[in-house]
Amino acid sequence: MKNKKQSRVKIVLPVLFTFGASLLFFQADAQADSSQSADANAQVVATTDANTQNNNSQSLNVSTSQNQSVASAQVYTQSAVAANQTTNNSNDDGAVSLDNSAVQAAANKPVVETNPGYSTSQYNVTAEPVNAANGGSGAASLNTAGLTAAQKAFLDSIHDGAISTWKQYGVLPSLTAAQAIIESGWGQSSLASQYHNLFGIKGSYNGHSVTLPTREVYGGQSVIINDAFRAYDNNSQSVQDHGYFLVANSRYHNLLWKTNYRDVTYLIRADGYATDPSYTTTLNSVIERYGLTAWDQEAFDTNTGHVDDLSVRGDQLHISGWHVASASNSNMHHFIILLDGNTDQELYRQDVSKTYRQDIQNLYSNTGAAGWSGFDITIPYTSTFAGRNIKVVSRYTNDAKGDPNGGKDLSFNSVSLNANMAALDNMSLDATTGNINISGWHAADNSLGKKYHYIIIFDGSKQTELGRYLVNSVTRNDVARAFPGLYNAANSGFSLKLKFSSALAGDQIQVISRYTDDPAGNGNAVDYWFAPKTFNQNRAYLENFKVSGNQVHISGWHASDQSVGKKYHYIIVFDKSKGKEITRYRVENKARTDITRAYSNIYNAGQSGFDINVPLTAGMVGDQIQVISRYTDDPAGNGNVVDYWFAPQTFNQNLASLDQVAVKNNQLDLAGWHATDQGLNKPYHFIILYDWTTGKEVERQLVENVARPDVANAFAVYNAGQSGFKVSLPVDSSLSGHRLQVISRYSDSASGEGNHIDYWFEPLNVTIK
Repeated sequence: MKNKKQSRVKIVLPVLFTFGASLLFFQADAQADSSQSADANAQVVATTDANTQNNNSQSLNVSTSQNQSVASAQVYTQSAVAANQTTNNSNDDGAVSLDNSAVQAAANKPVVETNPGYSTSQYNVTAEPVNAANGGSGAASLNTAGLTAAQKAFLDSIHDGAISTWKQYGVLPSLTAAQAIIESGWGQSSLASQYHNLFGIKGSYNGHSVTLPTREVYGGQSVIINDAFRAYDNNSQSVQDHGYFLVANSRYHNLLWKTNYRDVTYLIRADGYATDPSYTTTLNSVIERYGLTAWDQEAFDTNTGHVDDLSVRGDQLHISGWHVASASNSNMHHFIILLDGNTDQELYRQDVSKTYRQDIQNLYSNTGAAGWSGFDITIPYTSTFAGRNIKVVSRYTNDAKGDPNGGKDLSFNSVSLNANMAALDNMSLDATTGNINISGWHAADNSLGKKYHYIIIFDGSKQTELGRYLVNSVTRNDVARAFPGLYNAANSGFSLKLKFSSALAGDQIQVISRYTDDPAGNGNAVDYWFAPKTFNQNRAYLENFKVSGNQVHISGWHASDQSVGKKYHYIIVFDKSKGKEITRYRVENKARTDITRAYSNIYNAGQSGFDINVPLTAGMVGDQIQVISRYTDDPAGNGNVVDYWFAPQTFNQNLASLDQVAVKNNQLDLAGWHATDQGLNKPYHFIILYDWTTGKEVERQLVENVARPDVANAFAVYNAGQSGFKVSLPVDSSLSGHRLQVISRYSDSASGEGNHIDYWFEPLNVTIK
């Protein structure tokens, strides 16, 4: 198993994949349970989601406990496995349950701090040669003493192209290299550095050119002219086009496929490539000074190839590729030998029938029997190969048994027949059925001979196996099409319905797919550990939290994966300002099919609603009040809990309106309404007339409130439905022209003093006759 993230997980081998022996993980980093504990000394972190505004940490004066700590590793014995097999009770829908003893063991274990490791797919079916001639850089054979780093880099940039133009066009590599050095100034000329034209070839390349001044010699005189030069994207294009240029112009055909550099440098000057009479001498000097003939020898001695496929096809091992060698001929035997890539132990050899490869003939047309260099064989896939690193050796020999005798060997990099690939298509909680639906596929080369396929549920946070289930493989033609060289790909699917349990909530849960030769799920096994998933969604929305008459209406919904096993649902009213609980109510959940549709993968979403009315008390008025939705296993509302803290709200509305003001016969007639949350426990309602001009109260009158259903419909304020008033206050002409103001007051005193809340209406402009 490989870790995709850094972790502090130590794996004890060789019993990593054998739960029946032991499965040990130590010193790991884990995500803690997301349930929120709340007690007298704990700070509870408020919960938020897209539907809530803002939540704040508060302490809740309730005694609770949380089961979180650090644990050691779990060891399973064979008897525990047997017990596990017998306790997988099924639901009517085919869902299986976790093993009860394993769940209990996990419950008693603390959390291990871990980032659980998981497998990464391994799949490779090709190989490059390891001892190819002219397949790599030839710069090491050159005389590079005194060259700068830039000059060495320039040689590296043209090496492969120079070798390739020999194979394709017959242009001697030393000539190509010498011309590139001389004509580009080691790639530093403006034409080379800006346009990658290393040879000063005129005209255009794929429609690209640049016009530059150039010096030419005509009739023994040097003149400067402007001319178009080809422009390339890189040096490789320039080298390739140089070879094509010499082939396309028939006057240069006399120098192609010649192996003596002096002949070639003479002919290219004689054929008119350059007007400088000393061009041949200059080329020879560069070739000899830097030992560029090393590239010629490299090009002449070809021994290269490629393994195109080394993979399992059904119950056959398929090996195909090609091997071109200058030392081979059509009469030689061609053997494919398979070695153990770790020990070099020979596992298999076969004299193969040669396969024609036109693509290789085109590339190496002047190297031996290049066209007949292909090989393509299938042999039975057996335990001899399964799980091993396989090294292919291609051998040309005159010996009928395949031992070396003339010819050439070509070894390729090892290919691991330990491909182990899988995908977890689904691991989601179905809120309707309460099951975790698990499906995916797992194909592994090393599953050969391992006919039992288990799905194991592993708690990465507790390092404990929770259950294992023997599954029937499912046809997956899509996997076979995508990975035709993967053993058992066509029959790699699996599916499982797992009854959701409190043991699965909050921890990092991993699915392990295992192929084994043991009916109990141990023995020789190949495992694939999928990335962990944590079922810790905790979502809620408070749809109503408002005063209605003398009550507070609280409604909304709360769905949480960690509510499984917590059958008591409480709504707690909490005073954030004072940091203490005000009251709590146990509620009966209501069906919410709309939440199931929106959050189909959260446990209990369909039965997550709540709707209650609680008395508005004095303790709720003026402070910041929070609603907490809690699922718990304790009838009293404590115990193991998962909470959702909604955004706080302050009940401090103070609203009023003066609907009517009239003066008649020394009477001031007033009508209106006044509703205030802080009117709670203040039964005396006074209307007071205040004279700002003299700074004195003129009159006060105790009123009987009247019903105002219109106000109750418009505002969620305490006593809004009984907030109306109508009163006549005596006034005289001495008040005419004074600034008068009406005050509506609720008080706990019959005199109108004591604790009170006022509403001051806008000053009045009245004329009193």
